[in-house]
Amino acid sequence: SSYSARVQASNADLVERRLAATVQGFGLEPAEVRWERLGLLFELWQRFGRAFNLSASLDESGLLGHVLEGLQVVTLARRIGWQAGEPWIDVGSGAGFPGLVVAACLEGPVTLVEPRERRASFLDMAVHQIGRADCRVVRGHVDERGWRALRRGDEVALGSFGWASARAVFSPEEWVAVGSRLVRAGGTVVVHVRPESPEMAGTVARVDGEKWSIRGVRVG
Repeated sequence: SSYSARVQASNADLVERRLAATVQGFGLEPAEVRWERLGLLFELWQRFGRAFNLSASLDESGLLGHVLEGLQVVTLARRIGWQAGEPWIDVGSGAGFPGLVVAACLEGPVTLVEPRERRASFLDMAVHQIGRADCRVVRGHVDERGWRALRRGDEVALGSFGWASARAVFSPEEWVAVGSRLVRAGGTVVVHVRPESPEMAGTVARVDGEKWSIRGVRVG
């Protein structure tokens, strides 16, 4: 409807106005960001956050912080040399941070892993709304022992991804170990740590923000 189109345009304008300068400071050109998709996601998070029990910080400022952190991940991928079409897996996607931001801004198949049914349903709706039919939502758990699907057909092939991200699911060291099993040789594990955290072995690039330092660890 024209109303929802106006809301989406207004949200896209809000997100761009508030974040573009910071994103440019990271080294990502604002013209490379799909603000219209982020505006649509912003509306979905605000409309459905409570119903789907997505996150504690879904007010405007909390959402902008989550989106900005996702754009740090996008910046890191572009800095390292992400290629269009490279498969990406985001573990413990929850409300979609950073997985939905990655899916909005990078044209490649993103697998969003979320064990909880209600949040997985939200992610399914969101990837459909932003027109990303090549992205999939799977329910399951991954750890050092491997992949355990919670729904028939939700299999994940270890060692098949170019990129792996996870936020607040594992400790950084655990995540590098688990993520290394998900990506192929030469792939990148994206790690969220505090800005003051020491450098991690294998780090090829980092994008530092006020709250998070996003590190890219090359595997193999």
